[in-house]
Amino acid sequence: MFKIIRSLFTSPEKLLQVINRSEIEDSLAEGERIFIDEDGKATVNLQNEAVQADFMKHVNALKRA
Repeated sequence: MFKIIRSLFTSPEKLLQVINRSEIEDSLAEGERIFIDEDGKATVNLQNEAVQADFMKHVNALKRA
């Protein structure tokens, strides 16, 4: 119970994987989907195959609409 209450007050930095610019390049090679930099900006890894597949699903759904 204490862990649940404590997790409610955890700082956002601990919840998100905050990385700097040099770590983004390393993470690109590892294939992570989303990056959040030190300024809080979220970036999608367009080189990730799963991201590309999801994007194509959305494009195809829009074509059918």
